[in-house]
Formats: sequence, structure tokens, C-alpha cells
Amino acid sequence: MLNNWERLAKVIQYLGFNVNSFAKEIGLTRAERLYQIKRGNYAISKNLASTIVKRFPDINEAWLITGEGNMLKEANNFQKIPLFNISLEDFNTNWNEMPVAHELEIPILAGSDFAIVNEGEAMSPEIEHASVVFLKEVDVPSVIFGEIYLVVSEHIKVIRIVRGMDENHWKLVARNSSLYDDIILEKSSIKAVYKVKGVLSMVTI
Repeated sequence: MLNNWERLAKVIQYLGFNVNSFAKEIGLTRAERLYQIKRGNYAISKNLASTIVKRFPDINEAWLITGEGNMLKEANNFQKIPLFNISLEDFNTNWNEMPVAHELEIPILAGSDFAIVNEGEAMSPEIEHASVVFLKEVDVPSVIFGEIYLVVSEHIKVIRIVRGMDENHWKLVARNSSLYDDIILEKSSIKAVYKVKGVLSMVTI
């Protein structure tokens, strides 16, 4: 059976956060409370478990506290992930308005909100052209610099590595940087951000 920290770390990894960004996501002003659990000084309290489950209702509160059962409330009924048949140019942050080509059931990627087919070579070889990219919406303060996101702003919709510049700007960097220039983005123009949870080639589906 996993100990308190191992259970908490599993949830944090599953949801795509680090400790500090997860603390912010559940409304903690500081991550110290979580680090105390990591050090073994505290167990996961009923109050903390309730706070986590209120923000992420798929997580099993009883499992968080006791370690018994499964991490997800419906561990044997994984949410199907819609694969949208659209280009990034046509991507709409209102998912209900986009055509669903398939519904994918992939347990390891069950935390994803949706999937799209990547076009272009900007993130090659990590994300090849025609690969299926699995994404989960995150808040701007939860973005971890150096990781890959779909960033939707007033003017662009791109999958890039996000790097910080200053408190008002991000630098969006292509993996294939020899052919694609960096993009300097004003944070105030951002409409939505989606973390890349996983990538599959079309051959594997």
C-alpha cells in the first residue's frame, strides 16, 4: 500500500502538476503543507483530501486518506477522450462546438480533456506531424516553464515549449528551432492553455 506522500505524489503526477503548482490549484497559499507530508511529518487530513476532491472530483477521497481502493472513483470506467477532427486554426475553446472524430479509451491518458491531431513539424521529433496529442486544460499560474502546452491567444494557436521572460510575457519555443522562430506572447492575450499529457502516433491507435 502506498504511503501518504506516495498517494499525494501519484495524484499530482496524474493531474500534470508539480508540488507548487498543485498547491496553487487547490487554493493553498504555500506548498509547505504538502512538503510536510513528503517529510513524513503529517498524514493527508480529511480537510486536505476534501479540498483536493472538491477541485478534482474524479479522485477517490477514501483512497487519499486510507490508501484502500483505487485512486479514481471509477477506476474501471475510464472517461473516454474525444478526438477532435479539426486543425489548430479551427480550434475552439468551446469544445461542444467541435466535431468529434473518435472517442479514445486509454487508461494511462485518462486525465486528458481531449485529443487533436498535430499538424506541422514545429515540435518534431518529439511531436511528429499527424501524431495524436492529448491535452488537459490548466490555469495560467499552473504552467510549468520548460514543458509543452497548446497555447491559445487572441492571435495564435500553437503547441510549443513555454518559457518565462518577465511577468508580462512568455517565450514560446519550437523543438525544431532551426526552422521555427520563437514567439513572444503577452500573457494578457492568452485565452486558454492546455498541457500536453501524452502523444501517440497514428500507427499505434
